[in-house]
Amino acid sequence: MLGKKVLIGILSVLLVLSGFALAFGKTTVTFWSSHSGDPDRFSIQRIVDEFNEQNPDIEVKVTIVPGAETDIAKLLTAIAGGVAPDVYLLDRFTTAQRAVAGVLEPLNDLTDEAEIEKLKEMYIPFAWEEASWDGKVWVLPFDTDVRALYYRIDHLKEAGFDAPPKTIDELDMYAEKLTKQISGGRFERIGLIPWLNQGWHYTWGWAFGGEFYDPETKKLTITDPNIIKSLEWQKSYADKYGMGAIQSFSSAFGAEAQDPFIMGMISMTVDGDWKLSTLDKFAPDMKWGEDYGATYIPRPAELADTPITWAGGWSLGIPKGAKNPQEAFEFIKFACGPPGQKIYTLDTLHLPTVVELLEDEEVKGEEKHAFFIDLVPYAKNRPPLPVGALLWDELTTARDAVINGLKTPEEACRNVEERVQPELDKYFEQE
Repeated sequence: MLGKKVLIGILSVLLVLSGFALAFGKTTVTFWSSHSGDPDRFSIQRIVDEFNEQNPDIEVKVTIVPGAETDIAKLLTAIAGGVAPDVYLLDRFTTAQRAVAGVLEPLNDLTDEAEIEKLKEMYIPFAWEEASWDGKVWVLPFDTDVRALYYRIDHLKEAGFDAPPKTIDELDMYAEKLTKQISGGRFERIGLIPWLNQGWHYTWGWAFGGEFYDPETKKLTITDPNIIKSLEWQKSYADKYGMGAIQSFSSAFGAEAQDPFIMGMISMTVDGDWKLSTLDKFAPDMKWGEDYGATYIPRPAELADTPITWAGGWSLGIPKGAKNPQEAFEFIKFACGPPGQKIYTLDTLHLPTVVELLEDEEVKGEEKHAFFIDLVPYAKNRPPLPVGALLWDELTTARDAVINGLKTPEEACRNVEERVQPELDKYFEQE
């Protein structure tokens, strides 16, 4: 008979071997994320750790791959080289363009229609719309966001205002009174720079009542008179204060802790819900309702009674050529489902796309976060087009050309249509 010590030794060896077997039996899922700053990176790692703990046969590993929303050069290189990641963090409005380009695997191929329908019912409709194209779903919505006008209460009180502006005319009046210039035309403080932070072409184009696309005609409508008015209005700030002086002033802006709103260099700015976590982290002494607040984006007087904002957000998809698509699908369902989204929302103060979480009292949290969640019903979303990324870039170029005096608003808008519409037509001609 074997002695007690020998038996213990054999058992120990078996346990070690079984551990090796489990380790070697795991499927590794590679996940590329561009979120390199905290709290986003920290929260995504928490989601991954939670999934890995619940799924011992799968190990998700995160790699930070820096890049812009419309730049997927690294991903294209990886796909071409046969080393695509299994999961990719994708700006959701670019989904249709990536699907048409053959960059993504359709999720319909990984499950049945019953589960697809169940997933569809889980999400805010506009987020699902952005995630879908040509009758298929290509990504799952991860988070969303909305935009509002942040304002410094101390600055407004100093200028004699006891409430934030509601109309464009009021916004202009506030901006002028809040701006402080010093010798040589330099600024100590600017009340508003319309295009700063989230003051994008969509922000003001929609605020002025414009529309960028007509789904009935399948035509871009960038020359909408209201979009042109929004650019004319932005140009008025460049003309009034001088682009050179604004750019010189802006060169002193920093990120996060040196944010110009925190530093008191900007009195009002359009920004997203995520700014709340930045303020909590880098300006803990600034209190909501006492030192700063947020309100609806001002609109022309005739539209001011109807709140408006717009929503973006990220998604998780499976790139073409992924080695482990089924395991990747299990992970993105977890990360983009209630468990993952709740972790991310609580950590980062972003907004969920899972409908049930919009009513979760823990997710709503305190008043400042609840304000942004309550804005979601007023949100518009960028048209989910197979030229979505191209359209964004061209609109940005047009806006910059206008405020720098290189093109008139009419010319800039017309050029966007001339550049992007033929590319859109190519897709529809193939149908």
